[in-house]
Amino acid sequence: MTGGRRTATWRREDLPRTPPVARFPWLALAGVAATIVAATVLVLGIGDTLSSRDGSAGRLLPLQAASPTAPPPPETSAPEQSGPRTPWPPGSTASEPPPPEPPPTEPSVDEVLVRLRDAVDQGVAAGDVRDDVGLDLGNVIERMLGHGERSRADVASLRHKIVTRAREGAITGGRAEQLRVILDGALP
Repeated sequence: MTGGRRTATWRREDLPRTPPVARFPWLALAGVAATIVAATVLVLGIGDTLSSRDGSAGRLLPLQAASPTAPPPPETSAPEQSGPRTPWPPGSTASEPPPPEPPPTEPSVDEVLVRLRDAVDQGVAAGDVRDDVGLDLGNVIERMLGHGERSRADVASLRHKIVTRAREGAITGGRAEQLRVILDGALP
């Protein structure tokens, strides 16, 4: 608007270009390397488990870990003694049968869970149970003890957690078997 000449103009300037270089996809290479490492670890871990011939209780094969446990064989009663019995105490008549022994009482679910918690704590102290796994199992057991009602699903979930942790190696085989035996008495 001044009528003068325009002194400022836009000019275009080309920057020097670098010669095209094949850019190596580092991210793809890192992904391939991570996949190879993970596959190697998986194959070595499963291969070691499958090729193990030691048969130790601590090493579960994948099908062993997934299969249900066999029910215990039925108990057979002791055969009756034949022949005359000597009366006891002396002087009593032989026709009196001895007082029947009371059947063994099954422990309550709370007693079983307390025994299980103690076994987990002993396993952590002995190094048979990894610390974080002991804390996790202890929390689950405490939560079950805190609830008044327990279901088969709670016990099954706890049993599954123990089997899984044993398969991972966080619980030794002997300690996992001990925990399983204790937990078998906890069915409500």
